[in-house]
Amino acid sequence: MNFLLRRLYREQEGQTLYLVAASMVVILGMAALSIDIGFALHAQRELQANTDAAANAGGAAMPNPATTSVVNVVNEYSGDAALGALYNVHHDLNVTGVSVSFACLVTTNSNFDLPPCATSANTTTASYPLCATSTSNPDGGCNAIKVVETATIPTFFAKVFGFKSLTLTATSIASGSGNAEPYHIMLVLDTTHSMATGTDTGCMSSKLSTTYTQEQCAQMGVQTLLTTLAPCAQGQTCTSAGNTPVDQVGIMVFPGICSDAVSGITTGNCPAATSLTNTTANPTYAPPDIACPSTNPPITPYNNDPEYLLLGFQDNYQITDGSGLNTAASLVQAVGAGTWIATDTTNNCGLPAPGGEGTFYAGAIVAAQTYLTNNHTPYIQDIMMLLSDGDATSTATQMGGSVQQTVSSAQIAGMNGRLFSATAECQQAVNAADWAKGVVQSDGTSTKIYSISYGSETSGCTAGDTLTPCQTMQGIASLPLSQYFYSVPQTTGGTTSTVCSGAVPITKLDQVFKAIGSGLQRARLLPASVTGTWTTPTS
Repeated sequence: MNFLLRRLYREQEGQTLYLVAASMVVILGMAALSIDIGFALHAQRELQANTDAAANAGGAAMPNPATTSVVNVVNEYSGDAALGALYNVHHDLNVTGVSVSFACLVTTNSNFDLPPCATSANTTTASYPLCATSTSNPDGGCNAIKVVETATIPTFFAKVFGFKSLTLTATSIASGSGNAEPYHIMLVLDTTHSMATGTDTGCMSSKLSTTYTQEQCAQMGVQTLLTTLAPCAQGQTCTSAGNTPVDQVGIMVFPGICSDAVSGITTGNCPAATSLTNTTANPTYAPPDIACPSTNPPITPYNNDPEYLLLGFQDNYQITDGSGLNTAASLVQAVGAGTWIATDTTNNCGLPAPGGEGTFYAGAIVAAQTYLTNNHTPYIQDIMMLLSDGDATSTATQMGGSVQQTVSSAQIAGMNGRLFSATAECQQAVNAADWAKGVVQSDGTSTKIYSISYGSETSGCTAGDTLTPCQTMQGIASLPLSQYFYSVPQTTGGTTSTVCSGAVPITKLDQVFKAIGSGLQRARLLPASVTGTWTTPTS
């Protein structure tokens, strides 16, 4: 017996069986890790792609009058067959859940140039639910959507260890597409003499020259805006007669030019006007503003029927959507196309700043809103963008004339019946903007006003005013101010002017227009790290 035990102890035959058995467990485990995890990573990428597509589609439909439910749009792109998915269905990916929520992400907090949250929630068609109301979001609209999808996938070798399936999760956040698409945009630019006194060395993030006047800085900002918009439908030539307009842009200037063509373009003595025609472009006086080099057009007092409109709605400022500026377009030429080209050393193209009249906003605001109303198309969002550097201080002589306005003191306080007044000019501007924002079109939409204060002072305005220029520019803007009010300084003569409080904190004029243009763009994905107060739809 002792002999048998000693023999078994000394001999080694058959021990590899124990090693093979033990190693098989390890080999199967490694196979489970490599094959199952590899398949899981592939499935995770598919799920994330599904979720990105669903969020982007939901953002593009938020809001859109043709969309009955953003959630339905998300479901169609989610890959969840149980929810009626039409796209992104993968047979190896069992999507088991799709959750949708909305938020108002304020631009100044997220720094992603998001569209405004100011549009009221479209609860009647369930386009999106009511988001939390706050000082920055008084109407309770939403501008972002979050989609979370879950899916299960089967395992292969991992079943040996009791793992028959794995659960995957993907999250995607997208911006909304803005208040509406497409847009009717009326630019209102200050061309008073102060916009050409000196040069602003700090208006651009990157520039080829330091000799740009404030007017040229403003025009190059508009060029930035025009590159972000979509003038016509994808795949069409925007310069052709049969294109489908998308974002149409017009331009007005103040002080106004003569509305009567009798005297020609060489005189500054405008005839006395007798009727109101300030929303029809005048071909006699407009060309000097478009020509290069530009020449000063004759201007006229604010109550002498000035012609504010330089160009009506244009949709050829790009040749095709995204192709860059069309330098042959009148709108592009009017805002100084080529002034930031290195070979242009004179910078003498685009709108001049003739001077001769003081700053007065209300007339241009009324003319802009009148044009927007006369050319409104249902479910196209009307937008006014007003840029000024100054103080409303026109004299009684500069406010001369007797042409009756389309509005009256009953609509815009501070007026003298149906004439604009030479007193309380800042308050008239705010009242005019309130009137414009209160005009409700047949489709229920109203004009949104972007106010861009470019070096406005913190004191001033005319007799009868309690407002400052900064407060005036703030009062012109739509709410919330965090979306519609911008204030940037001028850096002239080695001195940088102050910035109005309460405005979006952007210090370069071109970046203001980039932010506005980005907010008007279509939906786009945002980092998943963006935080906000998310609302789950109840419909």
